[in-house]
Amino acid sequence: MEEYRGSGAYLAIVAGVFATGGSLLGKLAGANNASSLLQLLLKGALLVFMIVCNTVGCTFFVKALHGSGSSLPVTVASAATNYVCSAFVGFIVFDESTSLAWWCGTSLVLLGLILTCYVPAEKNEKKEVFIIEKKLKHQ
Repeated sequence: MEEYRGSGAYLAIVAGVFATGGSLLGKLAGANNASSLLQLLLKGALLVFMIVCNTVGCTFFVKALHGSGSSLPVTVASAATNYVCSAFVGFIVFDESTSLAWWCGTSLVLLGLILTCYVPAEKNEKKEVFIIEKKLKHQ
């Protein structure tokens, strides 16, 4: 599994795209009314593809977590990709519009995730040195 080291962000973006695809397929399946056998088969196929798409997305997300030192940057990359792709897919496929308030809210959510990810390196280094010194004293 070492081939995934350092590629967490790319895999998280792919996971976000697959999450958007799964959402799209789920919405298409829900909008399809099953009044005939053909429509019922189409709805079933869309649901199966939605499950497959979400499973593949989860697989990429787990690989991204494995390839990253922390789960927070992977979560930010995946969430950002999912939000932006969902907005574009909604606009293109369903003719939905997003307001400035939606984009501001999405930006604030992503900013909050980014701030959660930020840990000063100096503080971590001091903590690691303290832990190592403490272990050495006990030996």
